[in-house]
Amino acid sequence: MKNGVRVCRPPNNLCTADDNFQFNLLDSPDNNAFVRFPVSSLFRDGHKQSLLVWDTSFDPPIPPVSLRLGDANLDGFPDFLAIFASGDDRTPYLAYSKHCASGVAGCDSNGPGGRGWEVATALANVKDARGVAFLDMDEDGTLDILVQRTGLQDGSKVLFIQNNFYYDAFFLKAIALNGACDSGWCYSANGSERYHPFGVRYSGATYKYTVFDTLGHRSAAEVGQLPQTSYHALQTPYSFFGLGRTNNYIENMFVGTTLHAPEHYINMEGSVIPNSRVVILPPADGGESGGTWKRELFLRSGDWIPWVTVTCVIGMVILAIIVFVLHLNEKREDELERRRISHHINFDAL
Repeated sequence: MKNGVRVCRPPNNLCTADDNFQFNLLDSPDNNAFVRFPVSSLFRDGHKQSLLVWDTSFDPPIPPVSLRLGDANLDGFPDFLAIFASGDDRTPYLAYSKHCASGVAGCDSNGPGGRGWEVATALANVKDARGVAFLDMDEDGTLDILVQRTGLQDGSKVLFIQNNFYYDAFFLKAIALNGACDSGWCYSANGSERYHPFGVRYSGATYKYTVFDTLGHRSAAEVGQLPQTSYHALQTPYSFFGLGRTNNYIENMFVGTTLHAPEHYINMEGSVIPNSRVVILPPADGGESGGTWKRELFLRSGDWIPWVTVTCVIGMVILAIIVFVLHLNEKREDELERRRISHHINFDAL
């Protein structure tokens, strides 16, 4: 609410068309939704860097070398991977999205409001990169990095970098499929065997969700599935998004597909658990023949579960000891009180 007027739609109307929606690409001080900054402002060491646009390892060169978007630190804001050129060096860099402050790239000089970018230098030793991509290599809920190389530096063609930083935040993976065999069982040609198909993923499926942070503030976000299909698109089959810090289930999650049918989306209200993987199986014909949407939720047991179990058991034992000691004290007090009453009665009898 702003001045008594609702400026955001209710959470259950995220998939309702907005007649006032538009992209404001005006580069003006009044438009805080559009940011343009020179690449050189990302680097504070004074080295001149330029964004690599052409992959010159091929003849003829292949354009363009795309930016890769992903939430590497699970804060709910997209970070990006890119290759920067300086002389003959081709170095990949990871730029984190962060709140604006003084000296942060993409922010005003005094750093008010909005978000900017800060470059991580962990990949600075790679000098022969020609492609980068995000992927969750070990399926632990963090985005790792794949670097494709020319091999001119040390002969290596591929380099994997594990994202082993601990982030106090949650993630979610989601994939919408094409509803093979009406999201049920498929049968062989003679009907003797059946199998559960996984199908293929939809290009252009969209996820919109609302979630509460630890302070009770509601935030909404939107993530697309397979947003790029050309120019060496190397993407994860699922959509990966960070949820930030939260202690609640996802309040509302809308999943929309490119089905040309009245029922082209579904609302999963209060049933999605953070740190899980959601598989959406829409009906092949959009539900016109009576098919229904199906949902599957997969949870991955973390390495910390045994330690949580041990902590809970130890806590319960400590509480049991405290309760037992208090019970003994209470029992002793009751016995003393009973003796005092008995002594008082005997004294009155005398």
